[in-house]
Amino acid sequence: MLHDSIKAGDRLEISQAGDADARKVYISVVEEIIDMTTLTAHLPIEYGKLVKLDQSAVYPVLFFTEKGMLQFSVSIVEYLKTDGFSLMKLNLISEGERMQRRSFFRLNCVMPFKFSVLCNGAEETDGRFPYEGVIKDIGGGGVRFITNNEISEIANINCSLVIENDEIVSQGKVLHKQHFPKSNYAYQYRVQFMGMNHYDQERIVQFVYNEQRKIVKRAR
Repeated sequence: MLHDSIKAGDRLEISQAGDADARKVYISVVEEIIDMTTLTAHLPIEYGKLVKLDQSAVYPVLFFTEKGMLQFSVSIVEYLKTDGFSLMKLNLISEGERMQRRSFFRLNCVMPFKFSVLCNGAEETDGRFPYEGVIKDIGGGGVRFITNNEISEIANINCSLVIENDEIVSQGKVLHKQHFPKSNYAYQYRVQFMGMNHYDQERIVQFVYNEQRKIVKRAR
């Protein structure tokens, strides 16, 4: 059975309801396997604070196991405090399925970001990356960032970000745009990476995972 593949220490991602672009995804780690359908996991953390999800809801949860990615529908039975750890007891309420797609967790962060806008495949402005912004979350699939520069929702951009002192450059497709006229940054965009090489994508995924592990350790 697929339940047998989940072990203590496995990473998991728990998703809230919503469309693929707006859905909240939280990361956690399995603490203990109680029985075939019950386990405990650490509470997710967002912006340095523990997150308690609604116990009346059912959540899709993706487990990263030695045998691959497994997805279950999960309910939250109760919240626990054990040996100084804040935990949630989870009940697996579906049979589970193997997932072949690549899922990317997004890390909430504050990182500098530079970009240029492409028009018909060519940069519409002089300079390598004339515009600046701030990344608010990042994952292997893309970024959400804020800026004072307006971009057309049908435009593509060239992105420049720095991961552990190394620059990563990729094209990006604008998926979503929001306008906040009274904010310090007037625009927010969600961008999907396009054509990023596998090595750079893995560097981002590993960076996100390492940073989340640091957050979990600090909260213990």
